Amino acid sequence: MYVEYHNSYLSLGNIALKMQIFDLKGKIISKEQLPMENLRVEAFDEDPILKPDDLLGESETNTKGTFAIRFDKSKFDDFWESFEGTPDVFLEIKDNRRKELIHTRTSKTRREIQYHIRVDPIMPNPDAPDIYSGNARRMLNMLAEVGELIGVEYRINLDLLNNGNLDDEVKEGITEFVEGHQDRRYNFDQLIVIFSSLIDSLAEETRVGNIGYDGPQVPRFPRRVSYHQVIIWPRQEGFVWA
Repeated sequence: MYVEYHNSYLSLGNIALKMQIFDLKGKIISKEQLPMENLRVEAFDEDPILKPDDLLGESETNTKGTFAIRFDKSKFDDFWESFEGTPDVFLEIKDNRRKELIHTRTSKTRREIQYHIRVDPIMPNPDAPDIYSGNARRMLNMLAEVGELIGVEYRINLDLLNNGNLDDEVKEGITEFVEGHQDRRYNFDQLIVIFSSLIDSLAEETRVGNIGYDGPQVPRFPRRVSYHQVIIWPRQEGFVWA
């Protein structure tokens, strides 16, 4: 969905009032990628704890699963907004029984915000294994396997020196390479030790080793929590459906 703002003018007598207009648009599909009709979409401006969130507008999805909400600055303009500039928008999406299906994360408006939402509830299993656990250690093991190429390369060049019919220039270059093998092996082994120490003391502890991430589509523990695929795309040009 997208949020657009542009300038419009209302003429009251000889007075032109400059207003900011915001348009929120989006599309919602099911797990089977079919448009979801008659879902209620409510847009709010997130405000400080002591102040209720402002209702910016509401809409329902049509047969194509799309919706649109338009509002102006009067819906959210107050003392706090003088510091924020534009509203911090989040959506609540409800079924025809008004049961909340999705509560999106808050996004700062620009010229537009485009939402693409797939309602695909995952049945959570709090006891599911952490599928990303140990990734940093596995990557380190892969790096160590790459290091074995140092030994392979050494053996190949040593065999060439012992059994190959080489001219003097090539032989000199290979000899120099073979003589440097121990230094290369030592440096690589020290690099592995440093990486291993960092992983043991820091990376796994702080989840740096995870391939998973708390992103818009996939949570860190996808089998342990319920989630939907929600893409929020703030843009600065006009919104057009492909």
